[in-house]
Amino acid sequence: MHRTSEQSESQGSPHPYWITVQTARTVLIVVHTMTAWNRLSDILPVFDSDRRIQLIFTFPDVSKVTGDVEEQLRTSGAQTIPWERALTDNFDLAISVHHSGDLHRISAPLAVLSHGVGYSKIARESRIENRESRIENRESRIENVYGLGREWLVRDGRVPDAVVLAHVADRQRLARTAPEALPHTVIAGDPCFDRMQASRHLRPAYRVALGAAGRTVVTVSSTWGPQSLLGRHPDLIDDLLSELPLDDYLVTAILHPNVWFAHGPWQIRTWLADALRSGLRLIPPISGWQQAVLAADLMIGDHGAVTTYAAAHEVPTMLASFPRDEVATGSAADLLGELAPRLDPGLPLPDQIGRAITTYDRTRMRAVRALATSHPGACLDTLRATFYRLLCLPEPGRPAPEFPYPAEALAPHDDPVQACRVTCEWHEDPEDGPTARLRRWPADVTPRRNRGHRATESCLVVHAAHPRRDLNGNADAVVVPVRPGIDTDEVLRQQLRDRPGCGIAVAEVDPGRLRLLRRDGLLVEAVIPGSAHGPMVPAVIAAAVHTGPEKSRVGDRPMTLLIGDRRISVDLKEIDTGSH
Repeated sequence: MHRTSEQSESQGSPHPYWITVQTARTVLIVVHTMTAWNRLSDILPVFDSDRRIQLIFTFPDVSKVTGDVEEQLRTSGAQTIPWERALTDNFDLAISVHHSGDLHRISAPLAVLSHGVGYSKIARESRIENRESRIENRESRIENVYGLGREWLVRDGRVPDAVVLAHVADRQRLARTAPEALPHTVIAGDPCFDRMQASRHLRPAYRVALGAAGRTVVTVSSTWGPQSLLGRHPDLIDDLLSELPLDDYLVTAILHPNVWFAHGPWQIRTWLADALRSGLRLIPPISGWQQAVLAADLMIGDHGAVTTYAAAHEVPTMLASFPRDEVATGSAADLLGELAPRLDPGLPLPDQIGRAITTYDRTRMRAVRALATSHPGACLDTLRATFYRLLCLPEPGRPAPEFPYPAEALAPHDDPVQACRVTCEWHEDPEDGPTARLRRWPADVTPRRNRGHRATESCLVVHAAHPRRDLNGNADAVVVPVRPGIDTDEVLRQQLRDRPGCGIAVAEVDPGRLRLLRRDGLLVEAVIPGSAHGPMVPAVIAAAVHTGPEKSRVGDRPMTLLIGDRRISVDLKEIDTGSH
């Protein structure tokens, strides 16, 4: 229902008597999927603090994978109506970031937007036709880009009142596929790009939220489908964890909501259980992926939007999968496919990762950024002007707020690391005395031959509560929890009796104070001045005492351990077992 701004100011809107705030306009927000919900959170601040407008949400339930959108809407406190009612009631504006379903039947001016980096994915039917036609020249192929074809934009002769595009190149493609929509196009830029740009100053806080202090953050991103990174290389996350030392690297994973909700969140966490026990930070499907991208030192991805956003924000990017026939020619994702180096899972991963970071060409990759948005920093202003024009309302007298992505919302799934493979390289330092360079790899994932810890001798250290019996039963050193009222030394002795192949047991009796019992009966107290953080610090001390030269184990001088970028001094003192 169209009104002029003068009519709205003079007449207002009729409401039932139980409605307190007498709003002038009602906007229908169509939420197809959890991906849509994520994108709408970037857009809806255009209505911030405007008490003239009531937002009503609806869920059409027409997508193959939706997630629990209705539960999310309830949890957020949104006012909702059934889709059937959305098609019969009158509204002043409808907004959707998907094109599926009978949007043309909504009784309101309709604005449609993309839920990714522009319009970059070719519709499935068009991909099949291209494969069958065997056309080699991409420019000659049929490209029915999702969201830009006539089937998406022209329904029963109706075209959306605003077809919002991120880049002028999208308009050029639209001219070939649905010229009827050209008069309705709005080049607005990208709201997610702008919000990420406004959040860059929070990168240190995001890294703290991930627990990435002193480590290189390698982020893995997978879109959905069999040609995605996860579809083609389901073991890549495990391979990365098994080859990258724990103290030097932190691995995070971002999976498309369709992956989460097609299989189920429980199933995803179950499939990645070994990875989670190995230190993986798994980003939930609802929020946090933008923060994880900005925290990354390297992105390993595919043709999905998250990978392109990373490249557009100058994060060094590698591609582990990139099906060209699924990507729209001339899109930002298409250009990324031309410029980004490929990751070969069959070759050692640390070398490839190191090269990708050190040889990253920021100037060259800025071309991807230029194709992601035509109006960086201006999207919310353009969207608000467009929406209020369709609402026939004057805009509020101040700019729409642009909220940085909060660090508190970055809450990855992760489990404590309770099993490590530790290597020790000892030398005698003239000043520090016995010194060891230690490296740790998670033991829950197994590297390929001659990779990770399998390239050298290592010590297996396992927490006594670790659930995997194969690791627990073969531990060289065991970490024992301390419980009040129980004799710690007796617990250490019992652990060694129960584990004939184990050489040493360790318990942290107080913060920074450890008790270690060697199989030959030597009982040692280790004191770590200051703080020592990281996965299983007692395990590192146990491995050092277990594997080091005899003179390093107990002496007048502390032993020095080099772990990642940290230097830890450990004082050792032999305990007279005769008094215990």
